[in-house]
Amino acid sequence: MVTTSAFIVITPDAESGESSITVVDAGWRLLHNRPVLNYLRELGYGTDSVCRLISTHYHPDHVGGMAGLRRATGAPVSAHRLEAPYLAGEPGRKIPNPVKPLWLRPLFWPLMAPMSPPNFPVTTILDDGDCLPLLGGARVLHTPGHTPGSISLHFPNEGVLLVADAIQRYQERLTLPSRWFSSDMEAAKKSVQKLASIDFEILCFSHFEPMRKGARAALRSLAEFVS
Repeated sequence: MVTTSAFIVITPDAESGESSITVVDAGWRLLHNRPVLNYLRELGYGTDSVCRLISTHYHPDHVGGMAGLRRATGAPVSAHRLEAPYLAGEPGRKIPNPVKPLWLRPLFWPLMAPMSPPNFPVTTILDDGDCLPLLGGARVLHTPGHTPGSISLHFPNEGVLLVADAIQRYQERLTLPSRWFSSDMEAAKKSVQKLASIDFEILCFSHFEPMRKGARAALRSLAEFVS
């Protein structure tokens, strides 16, 4: 299931017959805790079924609701090592303004300020190549560019690649992340080339419908275009 910037991953346990829930990202502050929790209840799961929270990157539309979900579920948070200190609010580490052009930041500030993410502890530090016990094993891919510690998740048993905001989709066309909200476009290009080497069938994004047909070919074409 995907709501705005939030994914729910249900991993069944063959031995116990029960399922564990992982929530990837949490949407904006104040807006998306309730839809995620309500959806879980519709599926028959309580907050105690959530065993893990994952941050793909520290932009406020992805981690704004994370502190609230952590309080509601008691689940630990996982994030890339480059971004965990910012999420936790360590001294001198404040989550950067996501708007890249300096001239545009004052225009966005009235909207962004109330939605600034509250800090929360990160229990598990993630790095490139780590494996998570989700759906038979999910591989963590460090895909910087949109932010320094952006991660993607590859579910090889399901043929799914979750790229969060590392790539955008416009109908059947894939593009790089927005220059207005990305920290390093050269790194973003290298991340696209890295993702194009992965074997998958379905490509999932944070803000666009999944691409179920021709996804790998489309990603390879984008990688060749930006190389």
